[in-house]
Amino acid sequence: MNVPARKVAVALPVVLTILIAIVIGGLVIVQDQRQSNQVEEAESVAQSYLAEVDAFRSSIIAKVDKADASDPGALSKVLDRAMVDPPRLRDAPAYGREHSASYAEAAQTEATVLRPFKRLSATLRKADVALTFITAARKVLALRATDYVGYGFITTSSRVRAELIPAFVSARDAFDRVPVPKGQEELAAKVHDAAQYVIDQASVLAARIDSRQNFSFSYQDEFQAVADAVSDYATQVKGDVAEAVAEVTAAS
Repeated sequence: MNVPARKVAVALPVVLTILIAIVIGGLVIVQDQRQSNQVEEAESVAQSYLAEVDAFRSSIIAKVDKADASDPGALSKVLDRAMVDPPRLRDAPAYGREHSASYAEAAQTEATVLRPFKRLSATLRKADVALTFITAARKVLALRATDYVGYGFITTSSRVRAELIPAFVSARDAFDRVPVPKGQEELAAKVHDAAQYVIDQASVLAARIDSRQNFSFSYQDEFQAVADAVSDYATQVKGDVAEAVAEVTAAS
């Protein structure tokens, strides 16, 4: 092989190596650019979603603030309607999803965005049951025997039997039909027993009147003790609702 041919033979592999390196380098650059573009797309999708979530949360909180917090049943319905259509995180290229911090944050947000609102809704539903129970209990405890038999000395049992006893029996039975909130069985029994105490004592009173015997009874202490327990429970329920609302507000 002559010298020029030998030089060509030596140079050719070098040239091919350089060309291959250039091609590979170009491919790497193209691949890097493609991956960067995918990350940017995922970032854009995530940022758009997070902005929608902020607006969604603000909208719900505004509706909660506007609603009547003293009516947990109505507020629960307002909240449930507001949660119907939360923002959805759009898809992005696989590489972008896997390497975008914002997309990871958005995915986590999508999984939890309704969580505080659902907790509030559950608390409101429980409070609604509780307030129905509290209202029924207070109705029983607001009864006064004097509204049916008046004040002073009673000479006949007719009004005791026809008005006083039936009124307390009706109130007791109506209360017993009201759902009892979980954990308040003891309080429900106290309300029932308070009404039953008056019924029992009034029955004795009627019998004594018919026998022309003196008899009197008082139930103020019994009713007041139960009324205080009901008020304590009402305060607890109100506090639970306020705490749940505050949690949602803080989450914004």
